[in-house]
Amino acid sequence: MRSRLIRARLAATATAGALAAVALTGVALAPSAAAVDPYPTCNTYKNVSGHKVPAYGQPTPSLTCNLVLNTSKSNEAVKVLQTSLNNCHNFDLAVDGYYGEKTFLAVRSIQAAYLGEAHADGYYGPQTQGVMKHWGLSGCGRI
Repeated sequence: MRSRLIRARLAATATAGALAAVALTGVALAPSAAAVDPYPTCNTYKNVSGHKVPAYGQPTPSLTCNLVLNTSKSNEAVKVLQTSLNNCHNFDLAVDGYYGEKTFLAVRSIQAAYLGEAHADGYYGPQTQGVMKHWGLSGCGRI
């Protein structure tokens, strides 16, 4: 009985902490990548009609992948995304390959504009890929 009470208090404390973080920052805490999307994490890019698009795998990259908050490791797919956000959507992001808060908020802004606020979660996946413009040899374009 006592251990059940302790677990309930710990769960309530964790929930309160998460709600406080949302209230203070205005940004919901990110669930794990597996909870967001069943696709693998984009780690490269693919040329589609001359436009570089985040993709997963080699030697034949697949476009069905996602990107989520990750500030621990630079990623080539994130650099491609940041370049498109800067050149095609007028953001001023560092092209460093880290999917940090500024990249997250830029993607969220694109989603809100093209998909509606209800679909603006800040994660780059196939649905976001379909609505945003990507940078390429011939400028910006949708794929």
